[in-house]
Amino acid sequence: MKILCPTDFSLPARAAARVAIDLAVRTAGTVELLHVVPSSAGDVLALATGAAVVDGQIRTTGQMRLAAERRELGCGAGVETTSWLADGDVESAILGRAAAIEADLIVMAAHGRSTWERFALGSTAERVVRRADRPVLIVPPQAQAFDLGPVREPAGARTPGAPRGGRPAMRVALAVGGGGASAAALALVRSLRRGPGCDVTVLRLYWPVEEIQRLGLIGARALAAADPDIVVDLERSLRAQVEPALAGTEEAGQITYAVEPAWGEPAERILDAALAHGCDLLVMGAESHHGLARVAHPAVASGVAHKASRISVVFVPSSPATPTSARVPAIATVLAPTDLSAAGNRAIPFAYSLLAAHGGVVELCHVHERSLPAPPYLYDRKEGKLSEAERACLESQLRALVPRDAQRMGITTHVSVIDGAHAADAIVHAAERLGADAIVLGSHGRSAVARALMGSVSQGVMRHARRPVLMVPSAKNDAS
Repeated sequence: MKILCPTDFSLPARAAARVAIDLAVRTAGTVELLHVVPSSAGDVLALATGAAVVDGQIRTTGQMRLAAERRELGCGAGVETTSWLADGDVESAILGRAAAIEADLIVMAAHGRSTWERFALGSTAERVVRRADRPVLIVPPQAQAFDLGPVREPAGARTPGAPRGGRPAMRVALAVGGGGASAAALALVRSLRRGPGCDVTVLRLYWPVEEIQRLGLIGARALAAADPDIVVDLERSLRAQVEPALAGTEEAGQITYAVEPAWGEPAERILDAALAHGCDLLVMGAESHHGLARVAHPAVASGVAHKASRISVVFVPSSPATPTSARVPAIATVLAPTDLSAAGNRAIPFAYSLLAAHGGVVELCHVHERSLPAPPYLYDRKEGKLSEAERACLESQLRALVPRDAQRMGITTHVSVIDGAHAADAIVHAAERLGADAIVLGSHGRSAVARALMGSVSQGVMRHARRPVLMVPSAKNDAS
């Protein structure tokens, strides 16, 4: 990893430089120290003496201090260190030098101004984060270097799970939002795991009401505690994204998942959760609101930058999105809902046909519609609820619809009965809970007048589903 570390020779800047050196040790990387001489540094002195003389003195002093800092930091660490002196605007010089040397990471200190000063004036670190096109690691005054002890191989064979080189494992929290982790953030974590031990905690905080509504969960729920159904759903999607990206780094350390409810200010909750899990470093996406948008839509990353005081944070800008046409989505799970009518059942073989070539899972389900209390996650209404015998009968009818050659094609069938809610809403929520890649359902072919008066389940699903929907027309429509 090639690291650029700006310094003003202050104590916070030296602490940031030690973090940069330790990261370079862990990733077999290099560090370049950068000092920027502001263009106005010699204006006052230039009134009494020649501007060129003053500028020369300032640059000579800067070069000497850089050389001394480089020798002190690199001594004994075995890290290749270089230095560079620049002048002009500080943020532009940092970003320009990072681009020139193709740095993988910028490491810099936060100088601990008050909250009001940072809001009113901003900070160099925050401005670099907003403008950077590469990851920026901010080291607050109270954060510590990960480990600067000598690398020692433990006596005898290395015990399973012990980091290579005897260096304690670095503990990284990867904060993931509703859109998942960006490819750039995952690539950075992967590079950290190439070195000695690096444990990763994938941190996903969720707003309980939002997730309950997304999944259509019914019955009284404990909103303050982690909901098992929500945790299973979110962790499944996290694993599907994170594990392929970090494949091949298993020896570096453990990967754990922390899916927790969050109430209150998001930035504070992210920082509290990272510290609660004993992490040394927080990795998260960087947002780039500007001007009035920063006030109207305060960014979570900006809040973290303002409030972080005991943990270093890497802000990773999003990488350019891969064009949709360049990716071939895989379909491994298909949701096939049916009302057990002829038109509904007719769509089921098409669900299996989507998986015939490579196998997969068909989630075969039926929705028993009944009215629910409002909101349904606070109350549990018994009226109209299916009995165990009625549920078993419906499940038996569903199993009778499974094609005979499904197992031979490597297709597994799961049968379920959803008790409650409107059919279209229940189907959309079931697709979320089950992680379906596609939905296949039949259309009953109502007339335009009937659809206007009563609505259509298939139309409701198509309007609100977040995954592809294959709608199979009724036999009546085929004949016409």
